[in-house]
Amino acid sequence: MIKNWYHIIVNARCTWLHGDPRGFRSRWHRIHSSGDYKNRPPKSEHAGLHRWHVERSHEPVRFEEHIRIEVVRAFVQKCESLEHRIIACSCGAEHVHSLIEVSGDYAEVRKEVGKMKQKVSHALRDVLPGAIWASGGQYKRIVDVKHLHATYAYIRNKQEHGAVVWSHRDEENWIADETQGVIFMSRGHKRIRVIGIPQTPGV
Repeated sequence: MIKNWYHIIVNARCTWLHGDPRGFRSRWHRIHSSGDYKNRPPKSEHAGLHRWHVERSHEPVRFEEHIRIEVVRAFVQKCESLEHRIIACSCGAEHVHSLIEVSGDYAEVRKEVGKMKQKVSHALRDVLPGAIWASGGQYKRIVDVKHLHATYAYIRNKQEHGAVVWSHRDEENWIADETQGVIFMSRGHKRIRVIGIPQTPGV
C-alpha cells in the first residue's frame, strides 16, 4: 500500500473552539471563518458563536512544560511501534505537530493518529485524568519534496516559546538517547537543551 507524508496537528481539549478569533473550520467545512491563524479574520466575524461555545465547554486543557516532554515521547514511541515513520514532533501548550508517513486513506490516517493520542492520554492519566484531546485534528498531506522540507523545518525550528521539539536526527533524538538534553524552544526561535529535571527555558 502506498504511503504518504502528513503534517498532523492535534489540539488539546477545548483550546480551539468554533468561532475562535484565530480562525476555524467546523467538520466538513459547514461553517468556517474567512481567515486563519496567520491571516486572522475580523474579530467580530463569529464572536457570538465563539462566546456560545466558551460558555458551554469544559476548562481548556493546557500542557505544562514538564508534561510536554511526555507528550512527545509517548506520541513518537507509539507512532514507531505502529511502524509508521516519524521524523519530527513538537508539543506546545495547546497542540502537537508531527510529520509522519502513513498508508491508507484519510479515515485510516485519523484512526492511526487516534491510537497515538490514546497512548499519550494513557501515559498522562495520573497528571491529566480524563479527556485531554479535541476531536479530530488537521491532517495535511505533503504534496512534494519542497513542502516536506518546509514542514520539517517549521516543526523543528518555528515553534512557540517553551515548546518541546524532537527529530529523528541522531543529535536531536533525545528519546532514543537519554543522555541528550531535551530540546526546548526559547524566545526568538532559539533552541536550548535541558538535562535532567526540566527547568523554565531561558528568555
